[in-house]
Amino acid sequence: MGIRAFVFDERAAPEHVDYHDWIQREIEGDPRGDWSKPETSSPPLRKWFDDMRSSFPLIGDAHPDDAFGTEYGFYKNAIDVVFASSVGEEAVLRAWKLADKHGLRLSVGGELLPRKAPKTSSDFHVTALHGSRPDTLRAVLDVCFVVFDPDIAHVAPSGARMWVLEQLQAAPWSKDRSILTGDRLRRWLDQYESRNLDELVSEMRFYRDLIFMRVEKRNSSSMVSPTMELAHKFSLPLEIYVDIA
Repeated sequence: MGIRAFVFDERAAPEHVDYHDWIQREIEGDPRGDWSKPETSSPPLRKWFDDMRSSFPLIGDAHPDDAFGTEYGFYKNAIDVVFASSVGEEAVLRAWKLADKHGLRLSVGGELLPRKAPKTSSDFHVTALHGSRPDTLRAVLDVCFVVFDPDIAHVAPSGARMWVLEQLQAAPWSKDRSILTGDRLRRWLDQYESRNLDELVSEMRFYRDLIFMRVEKRNSSSMVSPTMELAHKFSLPLEIYVDIA
């Protein structure tokens, strides 16, 4: 069974759209019969393919026993790719680096990968290739709280949840609160710290425009009320997630 991926141009997508739904609509909306032609895709995607095909040729151009032969489906703003499982890790790394080079994004097995490609295969984990992380399995019992500043992030309420997940996956973060850019976030944090809730939190991360807290499920009920109260006090949206890494 192969490893399915999509390389796509997010610049063509509407703001705050769910990329996976948008890609599916792009594929369904393209004229039938053109999916096998590289020229169907936009110039950035064609450049990605021209680089990619030197290592992972079209399956019809490769020897039948060549594991590097790859299935491609070409659409205007996305390319549908299926790599052989035996070369999946090498293929994903190559596809990711080229997507980074050409300003494109890569989704593998339904998992949207960060924009910046890693240097080596030891620097990344993709569930479709490697299975669930041990820490992901541990997180099944975790609840995650995210408070963010909409004035900085310019996030529409309808797209907030997707934007937050995107930031958690791709944006740089730190254990140092100085990375925060919003005054309301810093004041929220001051109030939170004054309540001595740290013992309930198993992980805290600071991003430019949001604060992420992971709490074991058994402690989560004690966190809901103070977190919501402080979010309301400073007019900061609050998102609560279960089972995210």
